[in-house]
Amino acid sequence: MLAFAISAAISLGLPAANLHSAHGLEHMILRSVRCALPLFLVAFTASSLATLWPGPSTRWLLSNRRYVGLAFAFGMAWHFTFVGYSIFLFGNPLNARATALDATGLVFLLLMTLTSFRWGARRLSPANWRRLHKTGVYVIWFLATYIYLGNVRGGGDRLHYAGLSLLLAAWLLRVTAWIKPGLRYPAARDSTTLSGSPRSSR
Repeated sequence: MLAFAISAAISLGLPAANLHSAHGLEHMILRSVRCALPLFLVAFTASSLATLWPGPSTRWLLSNRRYVGLAFAFGMAWHFTFVGYSIFLFGNPLNARATALDATGLVFLLLMTLTSFRWGARRLSPANWRRLHKTGVYVIWFLATYIYLGNVRGGGDRLHYAGLSLLLAAWLLRVTAWIKPGLRYPAARDSTTLSGSPRSSR
C-alpha cells in the first residue's frame, strides 16, 4: 500500500514534466526524493518516538518500521530510475564528488534493502546486520542533509528549508531519545537502524 501511494504521488507529477528535456527530468528527480523523504523520516525516528512516547501507536509504528523503510527504498528506486534516464539522454551534470556521494548512498540503500528480507539477512551475523543498518541509515541521513543544506545555501525554496528543518529535527529527536536516562523503551534496542530486523518479523 505504501509503495502504491508513493508511486501515485510521484506519477501525479508526470503530466507536468517533459521527459525529453533535462529540466523536465530534473523536476521528476526532485519530486521523487521529496515524496520519499517523509517515509525515511518516519523510519528514522520510529524507535525514538517509541522511546520518548511509549504507547500503542508508537509500538505499532516501530513494529512496522521495516515496511516503511522498504517503501522509502521503493520511492528511491523511482528517483534513481529518473536519474539513470537523464544521464542516458543528457549525460551526467554532476561533478565527481557529487557523483561519488550519490553512488555511496545508492550502494548503502541497496545493501540495506536486500538485507531487510530474511534471505538477505541470513547472510550476515546479527552484529554485522546492525552495523550495516546503523551505518547506512546515518549515511543516507547525512547525504540528504548535505544536499538540502547546499540547496538552502544556494537560495533554495521553502521546500528545501522545510526538508532541511525536518532532517535536523529528526536527528535531534534521536539524540534526545539516546541521552534520556531511564526511558529507553525495550523494543527500541535496535534504534539505530532504518528498518527492523526481518529475523524477528512475522
